[in-house]
Amino acid sequence: MGVWGTGLYSSDMAADMRATIKSVLRLPFDEDRIVDILCDGERTAANNPNDEDHTTFWLVLADQFEKRGVAHAPTREKAIAIIDRGDDLTMMESRGMKLADLRKRGAKLAELRARLAAAPRSSKPRATIKAPQPYVLDVGVLYACPVKRSSCLTPYLRDNYYADTPWIADGWRQFVILDRGRVFDYLAWYQPIVCKKPVQQKPQLSEADADLWWEIDTPKTCSQRYVDCMQIEAIGPLPIDMEKARARFAKRSRPGIVFLGWSAHWGAINDITIADCMNPSSHDWEIRYAPKGLLPEEGPTMMRSLKEILA
Repeated sequence: MGVWGTGLYSSDMAADMRATIKSVLRLPFDEDRIVDILCDGERTAANNPNDEDHTTFWLVLADQFEKRGVAHAPTREKAIAIIDRGDDLTMMESRGMKLADLRKRGAKLAELRARLAAAPRSSKPRATIKAPQPYVLDVGVLYACPVKRSSCLTPYLRDNYYADTPWIADGWRQFVILDRGRVFDYLAWYQPIVCKKPVQQKPQLSEADADLWWEIDTPKTCSQRYVDCMQIEAIGPLPIDMEKARARFAKRSRPGIVFLGWSAHWGAINDITIADCMNPSSHDWEIRYAPKGLLPEEGPTMMRSLKEILA
């Protein structure tokens, strides 16, 4: 992971962790369980003192907890010990940080230590999820959403973004949900297989076996707001043979279709929406393939047609 400055958040690990901690704190669990979840997501960094991100992991965790009013004595004490022993500065020096920058980082760590030592010993109330997120997409159903040059409407922008920037669809993106579940029984995730080639007309179930190239993706989230914003429509159920699907994607499945473990957790915890599967960055037919007259290559995650997994 890269380090680009002297600040606590001047690294890939730290920047990623800040967002993850914010998301995990939505769960209605006590502090010990929250820490266990975060450690499970970065096992090497959390548990191996020789890992280059070990000190960053615990310092960022302690800093975020203090800023968000979360009191967890083991995390606070671990971070203070890292600062007092000079573990972080030793690691930064081994990674090439210059002496002047080490002094700047040391000053920032001293400020962090002072805040941790003065932090309240009990947590503030925090807003959490009160009930499991409802499912909004069904397994085995063909869905479609409008796209413009392979890009879907994005749910990340403000509601009136397109008012001044007319967005006129010129095609449709298709996808099928192969599996779904809830991380920690609360955060819903969906595993889609996505059609790489957009079509001009709204898809029909009778055309589902066309050679349009489909790619299985990692689990993503999707709320009703995303469905509405992306204008996702249910075309209808498909006779997906789940045993065929498991066999087809066996090399990328643990233990069934879904990429289980932290990949499912990561998408749900960090609210990585299914819109990320629908844009050229992931499915760049208009950029990579069409201009060059090329076709994708079949492989562990890519197949030519849904016929391979239909009953």
